[in-house]
Amino acid sequence: MLPAVRLLLLLLACSLILEAWAADPPRTSPLVTIQDDRNFQGLIQALEQSLIYLDQRPGNAPLNLLGKKITPRHLIKSLLFFQDLIRSNPSPELLTLEIHTYFDLYRYAGSNRQKHTGNILVTGYYQPVFAGSLIRKAPYLYPVYGIPDTLVQRRNHDNTIEIGRLQNGQFLPYWTRQEIEQQGHCHGFELVYLKDPLDAFLLHIQGSGLIRLPDGTLRSIHYAMKNGRPYRSIGKFMIQTGKIDRANMGLAAIRQYLASHPDEIEEILQHNPSFIFFRWSDTHGAIGNLGRPLTAHRSVAVDQRHYPAAGLALLKSRRPVLKGSQCVFVPFSRFVLAQDTGSAIRGPARVDLFWGTGPTAEQEAGRMKENGELYFLLLKKKYL
Repeated sequence: MLPAVRLLLLLLACSLILEAWAADPPRTSPLVTIQDDRNFQGLIQALEQSLIYLDQRPGNAPLNLLGKKITPRHLIKSLLFFQDLIRSNPSPELLTLEIHTYFDLYRYAGSNRQKHTGNILVTGYYQPVFAGSLIRKAPYLYPVYGIPDTLVQRRNHDNTIEIGRLQNGQFLPYWTRQEIEQQGHCHGFELVYLKDPLDAFLLHIQGSGLIRLPDGTLRSIHYAMKNGRPYRSIGKFMIQTGKIDRANMGLAAIRQYLASHPDEIEEILQHNPSFIFFRWSDTHGAIGNLGRPLTAHRSVAVDQRHYPAAGLALLKSRRPVLKGSQCVFVPFSRFVLAQDTGSAIRGPARVDLFWGTGPTAEQEAGRMKENGELYFLLLKKKYL
């Protein structure tokens, strides 16, 4: 039997919502249906990771939600309240009612240049598993580097951190991917060697991975630092140069093209000047920028200048479903947590969904490039 408070909520739903909205205008339409296409076990795990991060977060600096400043305490209260709601596994109808009653939903409004105002681009990423060796010996020829001692950081007057190097006492931008790979600037800081230059490149894109050594040992490697250069998409470059049609673009198509055109590998991969340095880790799970484990299908990477780190959101889009050699796209709707970021994730109209580890996750994440909607949930102040 539903708790008395929920029965009362059902009976007075319309009047409660109208009364709340009369005092505090809604952030989104009451017609937004709250559905979740997965079980809540992974969601509860992801919520716990966000709460651990917020509890350990140094200081009390406000977080940003599309220009609105919110306190870590407000975000913690929101996550705890939501956690209590889903522990009873409510029906979609009841959960929709409760969310709209107790929470404000914040959605990116879009820009004048956007054809579909408010839509965001939803992509996917995953944790790869690559064969590697701790020594350079064929076929393991492509290095993954730790942080070199030539890389330095400085704090600017506006409190931003700039990455670079020192030369004759002068602070200069750090070398590009092309300079690092062709001129050997990071020699001596190799952590491991992979078989394929694309594998090494993908490890940079995904930010973490598992390395299977020749003796069968599995080691985890994670993001440590970057060279400070801007990210440039090789997919966009390959479309613009006519190498792959936009309709066929995806990780599988990139792999196939590079395998057929080995003489173009350097040109294509070095189009992206951004370069990532890594560290070994004892944790085999993928780790986001919050320093907490990611949860497959629940963790997302967003631009945390626009959205609050560890925040809760509802994501609606379409996802790939593999059926043999075929792939179809079906609608999905689920709650996600902002637990990561990325060089390619810039602006409020981008979100990257974490798909998990291994080949299936790679195939699904590689196909994910869909329009979607993202609604961040924040507990109404009167319920704090």
